[in-house]
Amino acid sequence: MSSNPPREFDRLPQDAPLVRAMGGALSMFATLLARQGIVETGEVANLLGIYAVATSEVDNEEGMILGCWAAMIRDVAEQQRKAARG
Repeated sequence: MSSNPPREFDRLPQDAPLVRAMGGALSMFATLLARQGIVETGEVANLLGIYAVATSEVDNEEGMILGCWAAMIRDVAEQQRKAARG
């Protein structure tokens, strides 16, 4: 994950370090699932992003948190693709 968190963190009324910590943990689990061949990290990010959009229709703050997590996982997926290309 990059050292620069998404700008969305600045707009969250919740505790940004907690959101970042949970996003990091979810990224780790997405990576483990990908290594086991269960699901690609990018697919986890995309599905969580879709869930974030749907959730934001009901609760915008919750949707923002989910969207941040999706972005963090997407960042990890991109780093994995770059590393695989060498």
